[in-house]
Amino acid sequence: MALLIKNGKVWAENELRDLSILINEEGIITGLLDAQIDMSELDCEVMDAAGSWIFPGGIDIHAHIQDGAETFCSGTRAAARGGITTVLDMPPFKTTTNRKQCLTRREWAERECVTDFGLTGGIVIDREDLFQMNEVAEFGVGQFKVFMLSDPPVDLLWEAVKTAAHTGMRLTVHMEEPALLGKVNWDDPLGFPKANPPVAENVATAKMLEMARAAGAPIHVCHVSSARTAELIDIYKAWGTDVSAETTPHYLLLNEEEFFVQGDRVVATPALRTKTDNELLWQALRDGVIDVVISDHFLGALPDPEKPRPAPQDAEPGIAGLELSLPLLFSKGVKSGEISMKRFVEVTSTAPAKLLGMDARKGRIATGADADLVILDPLKTWRVKDFGSDSRVSTLPYEGWELQGYVDATLVRGRRIWNGKEIIADCGWGEYIPAKRSH
Repeated sequence: MALLIKNGKVWAENELRDLSILINEEGIITGLLDAQIDMSELDCEVMDAAGSWIFPGGIDIHAHIQDGAETFCSGTRAAARGGITTVLDMPPFKTTTNRKQCLTRREWAERECVTDFGLTGGIVIDREDLFQMNEVAEFGVGQFKVFMLSDPPVDLLWEAVKTAAHTGMRLTVHMEEPALLGKVNWDDPLGFPKANPPVAENVATAKMLEMARAAGAPIHVCHVSSARTAELIDIYKAWGTDVSAETTPHYLLLNEEEFFVQGDRVVATPALRTKTDNELLWQALRDGVIDVVISDHFLGALPDPEKPRPAPQDAEPGIAGLELSLPLLFSKGVKSGEISMKRFVEVTSTAPAKLLGMDARKGRIATGADADLVILDPLKTWRVKDFGSDSRVSTLPYEGWELQGYVDATLVRGRRIWNGKEIIADCGWGEYIPAKRSH
């Protein structure tokens, strides 16, 4: 039946307002009503959100869901706990390079996802992966990925850029130049960041942005870790290049000193940088140089509680951050004064929806939009700990952190799927959300 959410402060028209949200049986917002209006005659279920702030649900456009040890079901359950209502699956190599593969992956995800989802094309590592990108675009896939660590030749990178230009799909790139990476000295606690230096990301970014500028291609810089990379993005944006960029909570909040205490939990590519990089990435986020915050969620082998943690050299690179990316950004970004509330909503929801042409349905609280909502208690302080079933906190470098702002409920298309304590929707509730191409 229809649902009325009342007594919360609702993020609408770039501010928190005292409104009630009316949602119809199809999960669409049909009204934002003045809280003073008498709604006792409405025939609907009522949800009391007193003391809560209500934001549009988070959209994570870069998460490795059905990959490694993660699954569509467990990964999207983790996302729902953290206020993420739509995820863009980042596939393994050669998984979504033609229509048949896209259909297979969509059907698989529809059986398992709790949240809504979209698909990323690729991952492109060979020329043949580009042959059928037109039909991938027609399937509603708004972006495809090139993984530079697979050492693709320059001519393949150029073909990928031109493919982005003529299909309208945004080319997302893991920006690291393989020739500039070294062998890790694991006896040195800083051996990993030394062998994966920021110059590898900087050079790769400059090369790819110059090609995108020449071809008129939409391009997206994955997981920016280096302040110099952000500076390059700013330059190319000023030149009119259609470039967007993302970063993650770990590149904003952690630095290479964590290798002395965290070891395997902070092995990720690109590597963690310096405290100065942290500070300048926050500035880039504030200034709009970096457009979105994502998790880059990846879960390697599941930890065995009966065995000691692996040595850093035995860890698969990646940090499984879906369930914490929004709470971390709210607590350490908004509450700490690094970014405004408006910017928080933009980078977690509004901007990713626009980038992929999902903004008719997603990324905003407005009449006609999907009722994808995160209901957050802004005053509640809590300590990060394992959430139980499907939680990935035990693999994360944030375990034990105290945060302010707790996700009390997550709704996808009007249905509450997380109630602050447990997931209350079955896997399979999620729907495929096709993207709209730039042309």
